Amino acid sequence: MGVTLRSEGVRGPRIDLWSGLVVLCALMLLAPLIAVFIGVFQPTQEWQHLVSTVLSGYLLNTLILVLGVSLVSILFALPTAWFVATYEFPTRRFWKWALVMPLAVPTFASAFTYFDVLEWSIPLIIKVRQMWGFDASQWVERLIRYGMLILLLSSVLYPYLYLGLRSAFSKQQGVYFEAGRMLGKRPSSIFRRIALPMARPTLIAGLSLIVMEVVNEYGAVNLFGVPTLTEGIFRTWFGLGDRASGLRLAVIVVVIVFVILAVEVWQRNRLRYVEGAQANFTHRRVRLQWRGAWGVVLCCALPVIVGFVFPVLRLGYWAVVATEGFNFAVFFKQALTSLTLASITALLLSLVAFFLAFSVRVHRHSQVCKLVQASTLGYAIPSVVTAIGVMALLGGIDQLLSDLSLSLVLSGSLFAISFAYMVRFMTVAYQPLNASMQGVCSTLHEASRTLGQGNWQSLIRIHWPLLRVHVLACATLVFIDIMKELPLTLVLRPSDFETLATFAFGFAKEGYIYDCALPSLLIIALGVWGLLVIERWVDKEARQSC
Repeated sequence: MGVTLRSEGVRGPRIDLWSGLVVLCALMLLAPLIAVFIGVFQPTQEWQHLVSTVLSGYLLNTLILVLGVSLVSILFALPTAWFVATYEFPTRRFWKWALVMPLAVPTFASAFTYFDVLEWSIPLIIKVRQMWGFDASQWVERLIRYGMLILLLSSVLYPYLYLGLRSAFSKQQGVYFEAGRMLGKRPSSIFRRIALPMARPTLIAGLSLIVMEVVNEYGAVNLFGVPTLTEGIFRTWFGLGDRASGLRLAVIVVVIVFVILAVEVWQRNRLRYVEGAQANFTHRRVRLQWRGAWGVVLCCALPVIVGFVFPVLRLGYWAVVATEGFNFAVFFKQALTSLTLASITALLLSLVAFFLAFSVRVHRHSQVCKLVQASTLGYAIPSVVTAIGVMALLGGIDQLLSDLSLSLVLSGSLFAISFAYMVRFMTVAYQPLNASMQGVCSTLHEASRTLGQGNWQSLIRIHWPLLRVHVLACATLVFIDIMKELPLTLVLRPSDFETLATFAFGFAKEGYIYDCALPSLLIIALGVWGLLVIERWVDKEARQSC
């Protein structure tokens, strides 16, 4: 494929090695999604039957979870972010970071700890059946099952919304908050009339992330028996063996996600505000009396208890109970496997993201920038869709190699999993590095070019020393995401390969609920460590920028 680019310092279009590498990386990241759309045109006789029987149920269940989780996440994130940003009360600094900790808990691990609540509700369901009949008991059972699923998903996903709202309330509206107080307005009135309307773009952006995570969810919905679109892809692809219908379901999921992204971009552009030079002024927090302070503390404690404390304590108890007879040799083997794969992939992915971010800045070619930006949208695509795209792509390559009498098999290998992780989580590393790259003075690169240094020398000698801490921080983020990833690994793993996530999920599916505790706790511990490291890094950057 020939690509014509105009690089800095070049008077005419030419093809060079650097441009070729950038385009090749971007196309490799886009290839799985392209394979999914190509697979839609494969013939299938089961699609009409699927549309007429279960597709409407998949769509309805997905919509119910999206609306329910969005609403409960707002109830968890909005008041806590406002309280932490606006008021001064005992233990405020503790709740500031404690409210982020549920993000370290995988949704499937939280589902393990709440699953038997359905058994606790059996006496109630029986009583309803005796009083109002079978249909009423079915409605009550569904209400409890869907309600518990919505609650546990919201309790671990609301930090996506909380982090953005906390930043918006504490910095973006500081000068307006002070102006409202000078006019005699109460904090509650300032919240309704100023803070909340101005935080709407942040609210919509956070909800978009939560909605994409709900659409992507597999482990929790599978344990609770709620068939969503992602669950339907697994059933169609692996249960019925109908790959063409599975690909069509995957395209439906992709279309839904991109509609959500389009709405988010439209709302963000529509609700743009012009801020003055004092827009980042941090307002003085209002000190609460002890009665009001206790109410705020209880409000902050509720989502932390539901999303972090209860799951961790229950998993800890199960881990102690399951110590006798637990196969620690197999556990340490799976832990080492997960840590090795996640570490290598996260570091390699962050280096590729660093290269792409630098390349976009150096070339400043519109076509290259658009191609790279499109290739880094993998996080918006559900994991199972990415996995299916990688499987379809590498399966086609395997077939081509087989026709050429080559015995190399890519699908079903560790390469396939690592490649899928890179496609899925490239956004996590690229976006922060691209933003950090903008902070590096452009004159440094221009000075190196004036001195006769090429792009590679500028990348290694200037940008790498300045941004290596950022690269490692992004690698930490990607590492945590890979450790928590479940559906992608379930689809692509070799038959004798397990990560901590699949190891724990396998125990739970087989009914050995206590044995899933230790691998789940290790994933949570690594997540907490990663969040604390990143929080410390962010605080350090903030102090240096002041």
